[in-house]
Amino acid sequence: MKKFFLFAAALMTGSAVMADTESYVAAIDASTMASVFPVEEITSGSSVVSFGTANLDVVAVGGATPKTVEADGTVTEWNAITWQPKNTNLQDNVEGLETPYFYYVLGTGNPCVEMGVEEIIRDGEPTGEYRATYVYYGPEDAVIGDKTYKNVMPIQGLYYKFTPKVDGTLKLAVWSNKGNRNTFVVEESSKQPVAYTAEGYINGQNEQKEAVINGETVTYNAKKYLSAEEIQDIHNAAKVNEEGVDTAPYVIGAGNQPFWGYLTVQVEAGKTYWLFQDSSQIGFGGYEFTFQGSEEPPVTYNYFSLTFPALAETYADGDFSITVTNGNDKYAVDENSQYFGDDKNYEKFETRLKTGGKSGEKSFITVNIPVAGKLLLMARSASSSSVRPVVVTQNEVEILNAPLDDTKAIEVEIEGAAKKVFPIQETNVEAGTAFITYPDGAINFYCIRLAVPEGAGITRIVSDIATENAIYNLRGQRVNEMVPGQIYIVGGKKVIR
Repeated sequence: MKKFFLFAAALMTGSAVMADTESYVAAIDASTMASVFPVEEITSGSSVVSFGTANLDVVAVGGATPKTVEADGTVTEWNAITWQPKNTNLQDNVEGLETPYFYYVLGTGNPCVEMGVEEIIRDGEPTGEYRATYVYYGPEDAVIGDKTYKNVMPIQGLYYKFTPKVDGTLKLAVWSNKGNRNTFVVEESSKQPVAYTAEGYINGQNEQKEAVINGETVTYNAKKYLSAEEIQDIHNAAKVNEEGVDTAPYVIGAGNQPFWGYLTVQVEAGKTYWLFQDSSQIGFGGYEFTFQGSEEPPVTYNYFSLTFPALAETYADGDFSITVTNGNDKYAVDENSQYFGDDKNYEKFETRLKTGGKSGEKSFITVNIPVAGKLLLMARSASSSSVRPVVVTQNEVEILNAPLDDTKAIEVEIEGAAKKVFPIQETNVEAGTAFITYPDGAINFYCIRLAVPEGAGITRIVSDIATENAIYNLRGQRVNEMVPGQIYIVGGKKVIR
């Protein structure tokens, strides 16, 4: 499990209010869990875990389920509480084609507001054995079928609480095996659900894709990523009756298939919002919280851009440069047009630098940074069906770990046609050396850019660095001397002592 922050403030001049985004990833793969998810049992039979980011506090509560219940409702033995990493396959397993997954953490316990007891009846006869019964949350008190609902917040079971410190938009990654259950985001003080939009995948909604493997075209099934409008249409067709009444307003989609994707909700500072399902467990994959940042004085930036018209060892724009370590001879350059930016500001690039595989001691990119600024990466995963991270380290610190996910692209009408625009990854950097790696697979770079505040002495500083022949190890640390057998970066080039 990794926790990281994305500060997606647009680089602009004149505008003082900045839009910030901070993110938390709950599970990266099926075998990794965050250290913040230990099981902490307390007397009420719950595991309470607190975490979050700078402007959002989160509490996850996992519940035990009764194993042995007495006639008076006393629970004498509880089943164990668990937090488990899970994943859902997003396409057919095809040999030679990397399979993407949707990752999440899953806890235990139905989120109930009351727990009772009933005797187990077999073949019409009382058994003298007992089991727990549950009352569930509802927007109003009601009895529907064999279930009882009350407008009371859950007291145990699996739920998540989010408390923002500023107003903003909260995008939650969730997984729901019980698609016919109500999925609630409830404001704590009013005990009423708040509206959200859902986008993502519904089981059974597939599309055929093609890939070239070993020179042959292979067709495979992939889960179709559905927009909020498409999911709403599916829901309306199944749940809105002839009189126009929505008979299941809190069920996602048609409600008879699992759902995994994203719920987006508007939240207010200081209020607490609960995420849960009635009579089921909902998986949690993390969140993205976007809000208006504090007012800052306008900043004008100078940009130094590296594009890739042909394969080379070094690329430079003025005093900003990168060095490509291509020990595996897998790097290549080709023509490929893509847009990067957002719906209002975007830029087209015509060529790309392809890494051809994941990074290692023989394959990585060294960035020579003359002065502090912002490093911007216009990059995509080399596999459109796979989410692969691009990592930037400096001074032995991981300053960016950004998953490159094609589903994050937006469609923008450009010159009369719908075009995909991919997001730009950015991080603050200091003067010195940084390293770009791609530990899970090949990445395609369209542009690497340095944004420097106007007035920074970029030429003088980089000239001083060059004349010093500074020595850096592969962690980005400056060292005084080289150890035999180790790899170092000297003057932007790889050196083996």
